Amino acid sequence: MDITRYVGLFLLKNHFCYVHGLGNLELKKLPGNFDGKLLLAPTYNIVVTSGGSIDDNLANFIATNEQVSISKASNELREFSERARKDLDNGKEVELPGLGKFVLDGGRVGFVTDENFSFSPAGLPTIRNSKQLEDHAAKPAPIPASIPIPPAEKKKSVNWTMIILIIVLLVLIGGGGLGYYYYAHSKNKKPVTPVAPYNPEQARMDSMRIKADSIRVADSIHTVLADTLPVDHRVIIGLYNDLPSADKYVRKLKKSGNEKAEVYVKDTANYFILTQISCRNKDTVMVFDSLKRVFSFQDVKSFK
Repeated sequence: MDITRYVGLFLLKNHFCYVHGLGNLELKKLPGNFDGKLLLAPTYNIVVTSGGSIDDNLANFIATNEQVSISKASNELREFSERARKDLDNGKEVELPGLGKFVLDGGRVGFVTDENFSFSPAGLPTIRNSKQLEDHAAKPAPIPASIPIPPAEKKKSVNWTMIILIIVLLVLIGGGGLGYYYYAHSKNKKPVTPVAPYNPEQARMDSMRIKADSIRVADSIHTVLADTLPVDHRVIIGLYNDLPSADKYVRKLKKSGNEKAEVYVKDTANYFILTQISCRNKDTVMVFDSLKRVFSFQDVKSFK
């Protein structure tokens, strides 16, 4: 039973984890800062704080995932705590894979966070305040105390003689311009260029060239999107030699929140544990390294 793994999972799920004899682990949010070139986002650090309540939450979590009794899980947790405290007193370090390690500093238990540790909390749903929306919609626009009334405009007399002269002038100009256009067009009429006869071979070559250009453009677009947009990957995160053990491990992962975990039967002696992640192609190496630490499986790779 890997207690260190369950301590890490419980900590990431609840943001705290009390281990008797070692202390209370907490996720602390560090504010973002500006390094002179980039505005860095807030990060999370793991620290050991004083206090913490003694309860059976961690033992219940382990018992549920291991499908054992709470007393057995509590005994395993107590043995881990005693063994870890003994190792710390002897100058050793106790590691939590993917998170960091316990150290003894001046007689007190501390924690050093792994430099590659990265944590993103789940988003919170927003709730619209319907009462505020109704009040905002029902509130009428403010009416000014007094609205100035513009003075009535004086009617202007129409000079019909001037209007008629302008219309006649426009008709004469338009007619003269139209006549000149037809006269110039008839004098400068260009001969009609004969259309080349249909050539099936040339048409086939033109069609092939257009199709090749379209394929190159589509390939370029696909390459750009693959580098910038997340892509779903099926990943191998475990390997068992018998089907019952593989099924049991998948049930644990699904109870822990990994609903996409599944068993792939390669042959009678190899049963792969698969899951699905979404990331950019250029980030797969970093993501696979994180999965190796989380699932304690060194042969993490894409399943094809």
